[in-house]
Amino acid sequence: MKFSIIIDGQSNEIVANVRDTGKELIFLVHGLGCSKNSFHHIWNLTDFDGYSILALDLVGFGESSKSKKFSYTMEAQAQICAEILTKFSYKKLHIVAHSMGGAVALLLPDDILNETKTFINVEGNLIGADCGIISRKIISVPPAVFESDIFPELRDQFNNFGKSYAAIDSTSADALYKSAESLVTWSDSNKLLEVFLGLSCRKAYFFGDENVDLPTVTRVGEVQKVKIKQSGHFSMNDNPKDFYCELYKFMMGNRQNVEQG
Repeated sequence: MKFSIIIDGQSNEIVANVRDTGKELIFLVHGLGCSKNSFHHIWNLTDFDGYSILALDLVGFGESSKSKKFSYTMEAQAQICAEILTKFSYKKLHIVAHSMGGAVALLLPDDILNETKTFINVEGNLIGADCGIISRKIISVPPAVFESDIFPELRDQFNNFGKSYAAIDSTSADALYKSAESLVTWSDSNKLLEVFLGLSCRKAYFFGDENVDLPTVTRVGEVQKVKIKQSGHFSMNDNPKDFYCELYKFMMGNRQNVEQG
């Protein structure tokens, strides 16, 4: 499905995979250099047959438009997501946000976040430590140098993950650079963590067992934490069976395999 969303007088075409069948909507938000295909396993899982699902390509990523005039800030992406969500008549919203997508989702308008039933943060950006080597490396040089020197290296690195992990070949250098700038700024501010901790809905922090020592695991405090075995940053792809099993149980309120503190 395609959506034309006007932001700051400019039309942006958003491409999304959509199933509009149930009264509860699962909204999937991908990370930096990735696309809606990061969540491709969910479409074939019977546990989610009764749910509506929305997985979109953020502006500059996947099949969505890649305008040079778009700001690519986290708040601009959130504004577009909010516009698209208004087109769905749902009673309950479940947000599943990975990596950079965590920042985008947390900047959705309050009226949407207040209506959210569950918010699942999949190693989403909350603090400065969440901006690892890639984001800070991208903005360590001027945009032109990034595009000529670093972008080709990142393309090779991301492509080694596989198509279901990343979609950097369909990502513009401009989108990566400006997104990384905004992502680092928001993460360093600690405001994302404040918003996440302040959510009134049921929330969880999902992380791969390879990243058990992430500072964020401790910083989220008493928020329910779910460790996905045999996985790293892309737990929904490294171990989709366990990831989606835990996701379904959390959404249903039947908590298992949760680490507290």
